[in-house]
Amino acid sequence: MKANLAVLALGLAALIVQGALARTLPPPWCPDLAWLVVIGVGLRWPTFLSGLLIAVVLGYSMDLVSGSLMGQHAFMRLISYLAAALASRQLDLSGAIPVSIFVFGMTFLYGFMIVATLAFFVGSDGMGVDIVGAAMGHAIANVLAAGPVIAVVDRIVARLGDDDGGRRSGLPLGAQRRSFG
Repeated sequence: MKANLAVLALGLAALIVQGALARTLPPPWCPDLAWLVVIGVGLRWPTFLSGLLIAVVLGYSMDLVSGSLMGQHAFMRLISYLAAALASRQLDLSGAIPVSIFVFGMTFLYGFMIVATLAFFVGSDGMGVDIVGAAMGHAIANVLAAGPVIAVVDRIVARLGDDDGGRRSGLPLGAQRRSFG
């Protein structure tokens, strides 16, 4: 329970810091810190359901402060969490380079999903060449911020997580310990 509250507080603090950074950095160069917390939860969180709840709460919090379609970020953070959780269970994403590649690709996917939902509900123009360039800058900013944010999530899981089960980060895929019962 302490780990859940600590990561939720980290995600809300990341949302506040992200808002402050957005006032000083140009839009594509401001990393999406709260989204990176969701990715960190997906990659490192030991239990699926509590991680899912954290991702949805952080997404809904982003909806409240962003002015976008209500529920858009909550849904996108849910999809991002599911993709990260699935990828962490199927692939070895324990090093900096695999995580960077994953974050880079997921940033593009997240941006495409945002544009697609806006096009569906509001009727926006869709993707142009300028959006792809901005997405590239945003992906680079997210990759640069991903290491520290995911490391903080990993430390919270290691220090405050329950010792009685779940997936441990840093173990090879064949060495994962599961507790049944």
